[in-house]
Amino acid sequence: METLYNIKHNWDEFAASDPLWSILPLPEKKNNAWSPEELFETGRKEIKSVMNYIDTLNMRPGNNKALDFGCGVGRLTQALADYYDTCYGVDISGKMLELAAHYNHYGERCIYVLNDTSDLRIFKDTTFDFIYSNIVFQHIPPLYSLRYIREFLRIIKPDGLIIFQITVEQLPIFGTRLRNLIKRIMPIQLRRLYKRLRYGTWAIKDMYCIRKEDLDNFIEGHGGRIIDTVSDPSTLPRYKGLRYCIKRKE
Repeated sequence: METLYNIKHNWDEFAASDPLWSILPLPEKKNNAWSPEELFETGRKEIKSVMNYIDTLNMRPGNNKALDFGCGVGRLTQALADYYDTCYGVDISGKMLELAAHYNHYGERCIYVLNDTSDLRIFKDTTFDFIYSNIVFQHIPPLYSLRYIREFLRIIKPDGLIIFQITVEQLPIFGTRLRNLIKRIMPIQLRRLYKRLRYGTWAIKDMYCIRKEDLDNFIEGHGGRIIDTVSDPSTLPRYKGLRYCIKRKE
């Protein structure tokens, strides 16, 4: 299992090589083909869609503080600033946060915070009205993902809302088992060399899944209530992704 140190190292490397593509890896945008304006526009469209979704639930939370977990360069943090007074972006990579500060157009309304621990002790209980995370947990080992979700339930306000995307299953597509076998038996040094030769970076972006049944039980067992789950296409085609909408139990 990857450690937080390795994950931090990976994302610092991505920030140095092709940061915008690593945040939203569309094939045609590889090799630094994203313009910042294009990338941040995708964030505005995504958050607008999320807010419309929340309206269908008739559960719009307060508009004081929002958290973007795994913020990277701030693609979604800045978009959330159109709806919330103060938006915090949290990431494990200091180099990503340097870029987020560079691209920030909202001044002190967007606050970027480095967090390289397996909890969110940097925030007090019941701090946020809204917590959002997309295409982040799929790259974090389940042990850490569950800890962060538990922390979400601690720092969200009683009437707040949490929405996150997560992968729950690897689909039985041809070649998947062979790919997994190679990943398990190949030393990480060789995997990094392969990445360097093929993609120009030493970094590794692994995929992880948490079974829906296990995640549902974990949320319910740690003071959460599942409001809704919907299919989410943000992940890779060979994985099944879900978007969870949860809140604290009343």
